[in-house]
This record gives sequence, structure tokens and C-alpha cells, in this order.
Amino acid sequence: MKNYLIWLKDELKSINTAGSIMLAFIIGVQLAFFLTSTITTLSVITLIATLMGSACTVYMMIGKPINGLLGLISAFGYIYINWTAGHYASVLDQIVFVLLIDLPLIFTWKTWGHRIENGVKFMKLRGWVLTIISMLILWWPITLIYTKLGDTNPLWDALTLIIGAAASILVVKGYGDSYSLWLLSDAVMIVLWATALVAGYSASSLPMLLTITFYLVTSLYGKFFSIWKNDKKEAQEVEVD
Repeated sequence: MKNYLIWLKDELKSINTAGSIMLAFIIGVQLAFFLTSTITTLSVITLIATLMGSACTVYMMIGKPINGLLGLISAFGYIYINWTAGHYASVLDQIVFVLLIDLPLIFTWKTWGHRIENGVKFMKLRGWVLTIISMLILWWPITLIYTKLGDTNPLWDALTLIIGAAASILVVKGYGDSYSLWLLSDAVMIVLWATALVAGYSASSLPMLLTITFYLVTSLYGKFFSIWKNDKKEAQEVEVD
């Protein structure tokens, strides 16, 4: 436990300049919104979840495994937020993220970074085609399932689950291509929460919309400037079976 706490301290201090600026910005924005709105149980949970989630994406962006702990904390909040909003597919998406990424990162905190040191894999065209076709095939039936379950926005919520689950699987398999799917997932979630904001069915819609937009920015940075990008020249390209 002592070693783990020392590791956590070192990980938190390892944030770079770009990450610090991004995180300070979103913290200021979210606190301003929180303090100028009615404070409720939902708003408190939303604040904690969005701040932890933002920190998670920043540390993921720079390739630090502490994002597992931060993501786990935020996931509990996101599950509550999405449940109250009627985004039941997003609830499952968060559970998948916890099981495939957050918990493994927490349990393998000593060795997780070895995968990056050994090189990140990238899919060839065939792998991308299979991935996209599989997601499109699943979209309609999953939409129907969540429509019957009473999801408030089943079309976009189902797509959020499909893309998020696919991205999580790629992370587990060590593919840097996951960043491309995170970008797509962020774009879909922006539509999802923008719809919630317009329809007015969730008090968390605005802070969630701001957070997902922040995710999109960090994903763009991670895709083009993180260690995943730096490793691409040395990566072994493989096809997804």
C-alpha cells in the first residue's frame, strides 16, 4: 500500500504543461457553472464525476496508468448521471470501460506501461473495415433493444455504447487506433448531451456537454502528440481477426 501511494503521488506529479493547462481550464469552467447553479445531490455528483473524468482523460492522453483510478471514480458518477438521464446504454458503456480498462489498470499499476514500451499496434485497412461494419450491423438491433427499455435517446445512446465498447476492446489489445474511436465516441456523445440540453430532460446536460467537448480536445491531442503517436513509426501493423 505504501508503494502504491508513492506511485500515485509520482503519477500525479508527472502531468505535462499541456495537460496542466487543459485540466486547470476545465476545472475553472466546471466550478464556475457549479457555483452559479442550484446545488443538489445530482449537481455535486456531476461536478465530482466530470472533474475526475477530465483528469482521467488528461492522464490517459499522456499515457499514465493512473487514469484507471481516476476513471473508476468518475465512472460511478457517470453511471448515476446517465441513469437519471435515461441513457441506459451509456450506463452499460461505463461498466464495460470499468471492467476492461479501469480495473485492469489499477491491478497492474506496476506493469501497465510495459505494453507501451514494447510498442503500440495499429490496424491495417482490413481491420478498420471489419470494425466499422461490425459496429454498423449492431447499431440498429441495439437501438431497438434500448427503445423497448425506455431509453430517452436510444439511437445516439446505442451508438455511444457500440463505439465505446469497441474502443475499450482495442485498448485491451494494445491498439493505438483506439484514439480514433474515442474521437468518434466523443462526437456522438456531444450530440447525445446536446439533445439532452435542448430537450431539457437532464440537469447534468450542460456540464456533461462541456466535459465531452473537453474529452474531444484531449483525444485530438492524444492522437497527434501523445506517446501513441510517437510509437507509431515503430509499431507493428496487424490485422484484427
